[in-house]
Amino acid sequence: MGPRPERGGRVNAGERWVVVVHGTDRPGTLTALTSVFSTRGVSFESLATGAVDGDVGTIAVTFRASARRQQLLVRTVERLSVIRSVEVRSAEDPAVRAAGVVRMPAGVDFTPPSGTDVRWSGDASAGQPVLVEGSLADVTAVVAHARAQRAAMTAVVILGV
Repeated sequence: MGPRPERGGRVNAGERWVVVVHGTDRPGTLTALTSVFSTRGVSFESLATGAVDGDVGTIAVTFRASARRQQLLVRTVERLSVIRSVEVRSAEDPAVRAAGVVRMPAGVDFTPPSGTDVRWSGDASAGQPVLVEGSLADVTAVVAHARAQRAAMTAVVILGV
């Protein structure tokens, strides 16, 4: 038996996925994409739009679903007339690249935790934001570590798959 919908019909159990969609830059593209997820009871963990190149824009979405539900969502999105291409990967796949920003309270030093394979720059103790780049899994771990140390600000963005 699969996960039961929460109140409101949402299903948030399952593996974490990243989908990168290239769609036509015109009104309604984002609405069409979000409707596919909404009508199937799947919420986004994150959604970001990227730069438009010619007439094609990029949308990156993270969400949780079973493998079966993920396949259904991707097939449905691929059928939308405004969609040019769809790439989906497990959020744990090292090919999913991300960047994060961490800003700690004044005077608090910060370094990424051991066991994470990231590149980083910035001096948190000088009040500067720290930029972190690596796999989504590692960047997410670094940001979670910063939040546990009372980070003043954090953000994560998908760079690509």
